[in-house]
Amino acid sequence: MVHHISRIEGQLASVKAELAKERPDCEKASKTLLSASRSFAGLREQFVESFLRAHFVDEKRASRDTSFTTLLTLIKG
Repeated sequence: MVHHISRIEGQLASVKAELAKERPDCEKASKTLLSASRSFAGLREQFVESFLRAHFVDEKRASRDTSFTTLLTLIKG
């Protein structure tokens, strides 16, 4: 997850640098911002799943229990 966060930070730094230019390329900045947004959504899903597994799930039971898989599917939308 740390690598994922670093990638998002790099994307946001790129957007910031583009917008700081005298004549920013708004199309480039918007595409990079969209990528960062999607990447953040993926990070959030990964974090929630890891958090649930670490604090609320018995892994042995979860492998047999489809309700956990269903819950993750609902969370990920």
